[in-house]
Amino acid sequence: MNSFTHTRLLALLLAAIGLGIFATKVLQLDYPMTPGERTTTWDFEIYLDFDTSNQPVRLEAYIPSNSENRRVSQEQFYNGAFGLRLNSREGDGRTAIWTYRYPNDRKVLRYRARLLGETTESPLPESMQRKLRRAAPETENDLERQAFLVWSTDLRRRSADDESLADLVLEEIFVDGDVDEVEALLSPTLARPIARLALARDVLTSQGIPARVANGVYLDSARRRAEIRHWLEYYADGMDRRYFPGPDPSEFFTIWHGTNDFIRAEGISDLDLQVSLQPVNADVSDVVQRMAKDQGSAMQWFSFNRLPITTQLVYQVLVTIPVGILMLVFLRQFIGLQTLGTFMPVLIGIAFRETALVNGVILFTALIALGLAVRFYLEKLKLLLVPRLATVVVFIVICMAVIAQIMANNGQRIGLSISLFPMVILTMTIERMSIAWEEYSATEAIKQGIGSLLVAAAAYLVMTNTHVEYLMFNFPELLLVIMAICLMMGKYTGLRLSELIRFRELDDRK
Repeated sequence: MNSFTHTRLLALLLAAIGLGIFATKVLQLDYPMTPGERTTTWDFEIYLDFDTSNQPVRLEAYIPSNSENRRVSQEQFYNGAFGLRLNSREGDGRTAIWTYRYPNDRKVLRYRARLLGETTESPLPESMQRKLRRAAPETENDLERQAFLVWSTDLRRRSADDESLADLVLEEIFVDGDVDEVEALLSPTLARPIARLALARDVLTSQGIPARVANGVYLDSARRRAEIRHWLEYYADGMDRRYFPGPDPSEFFTIWHGTNDFIRAEGISDLDLQVSLQPVNADVSDVVQRMAKDQGSAMQWFSFNRLPITTQLVYQVLVTIPVGILMLVFLRQFIGLQTLGTFMPVLIGIAFRETALVNGVILFTALIALGLAVRFYLEKLKLLLVPRLATVVVFIVICMAVIAQIMANNGQRIGLSISLFPMVILTMTIERMSIAWEEYSATEAIKQGIGSLLVAAAAYLVMTNTHVEYLMFNFPELLLVIMAICLMMGKYTGLRLSELIRFRELDDRK
């Protein structure tokens, strides 16, 4: 295997790993790709206040659960002395079960979580897409079964497909109030809204249409006592559908499925149930990262959000440096710009973060000019390298102090940041430029200085771009992609753009 093939395979491997992690975050965990995206999350609370009388207590309540299109984070249980057990009911949802052997006096239990709601466009799970076998549901007596078969058969005859059949069923159950079969078939043990939804579910499933009763809350405004709502979910003619008795909500959250009660309790009395909602405006990236942490996703490790805030601020700058280096490699390898040193322009670009671009270029040019003058003067004194560099550093500090004082006296804020301009970078740039001046020519030194400024400006613009900073900080796996690109550019041996312009006369002669 030659070096080119080996390099290409390594680059492809790095790119595949980086892009794979990136795609997982974006497609599966819904990480936003642009900074500043905001969303409304909802603080959800179940508050249970009840009396006990020194009898064993068992209280079971449905609580929100994560699914393909529902997100729950920051769960908190306030149990007091009660025991707590979580139970996932297959096909229904998740329940919290509080128990106590012999409690006395009035007790309070609470559950809190942060929810990310659903809309009518949210997809149903793939399990709802399986076609069912047509079969009549079980009924208590043959008369009800016969009435159900006659009514459902008539509905099927008057329909053309699953969608029109579902529309007919829902219209006769919820809109037309004088259908005798509906009143006869409604379950007497269920509340009217749920009984009608359960009947619609039974009719649709008997005709091979997957359907289920959903229960939850509408996320419309802050409520101290939110009402538990009920609706129907079904899959007809290749489309996910929901039917809400009354107006469709703009946003909602499903807590459980089926016709079971929200709360089931034993050994208590005078139960006061409150379901409260409070909207919270939050950054989308923060919401997704918290959810990934709560779910124990491995993607949480490909992020800097677990670090202390002071460390995060450092890495916000550090992770953009490879992007500036990528820009430097491109400009040197393909454009042919000459610079002072290899990565000196990127360091200058980092220094521009303290002064802004225009002010940084002006100050950089002025200090380099002054520094070169002192450097050439010291050359006449025949000083050794280290003392000469030390003298230049001291002179640069004096120049920066003078400029800072002048700017401060004129009320310019730039004087506060110029003192942070890295003096070591300036000193090394002056030394490299003076060496180029002596070994080659003044023209070559100026050309390399201008090239360094151009690359530094380009690197600064890339590294301070809001989208670049956001992507590199939240998707550090892209560093592997940048490494792969650098590897591939390292195998380029063709002419640079500047060389094409330089040797264009030779091409004309041919």
